Amino acid sequence: MKVTLKTALLPISLILLVIPEMDSSNLPIIGKALKFSSRATAQIVTDYVPPVGTTNRSRTTGAGSRGCDRAANPELQLLAPNNHIPTTISAHPTLFWYVSDTTLPIRLTLVEPGVVKPVMEQRFLLNRPGVVGVTLPSNVPGLAVGKQYRWTVAIVCDEERPSANTYAYGWIKRVAPTPELKSKLETVSTKGQERSLVYAQSGIWYDALSSIIMVYKANPQGKVGLWYFSRLLAQAEIPALSNQKLQQGNIVRSY
Repeated sequence: MKVTLKTALLPISLILLVIPEMDSSNLPIIGKALKFSSRATAQIVTDYVPPVGTTNRSRTTGAGSRGCDRAANPELQLLAPNNHIPTTISAHPTLFWYVSDTTLPIRLTLVEPGVVKPVMEQRFLLNRPGVVGVTLPSNVPGLAVGKQYRWTVAIVCDEERPSANTYAYGWIKRVAPTPELKSKLETVSTKGQERSLVYAQSGIWYDALSSIIMVYKANPQGKVGLWYFSRLLAQAEIPALSNQKLQQGNIVRSY
């Protein structure tokens, strides 16, 4: 079903990232012991482990459109892997992407393949470029366990010619948490890097990303959170975002 402002305003999670300069000599090294907090024991940082048997190609980097002069070839990058179906254990997950400076409308659509009506469709305007996160609203039916969904972000330059729009799409699948994952989550803070690490090692991409972004927002000067966020993107072969790209992101109006 289509969600409009008459039915609900999306509880949009605005991600405003300001990245400090980092001293590379103090960065942790993959494969070495890394102490995440004063109360945590040393942890071994391992790569994000993609879930088994969920291969599917995505187009997570938007292509500039020659038919959209006002867009000036805006850059669009979903923060999601493009060679498999990343997962979540959340019924209402948060989807993240980067978009460059554009005055054109942005359209986010979430669909279940084979179902005509979208699970969610929302349009909004940005007043600055940057990383943006949108959470599936609570009044929309949550993702069903075991089902795959496709989400698309489009920069709309022509309502009548969708082929002229710049767009990117990715996949998401909700899975039930295993007893092992539940046990591990019970032992870590809901606000620390450890939680993101547990999700990543369990192949739960969207929750790992959301967790580490929350950590960074709570402490923008923290080097470990910033490093792990960048490392998580690299592990999923997502192009690195420069400091400038990560500095801004602001939704000003939904319609």
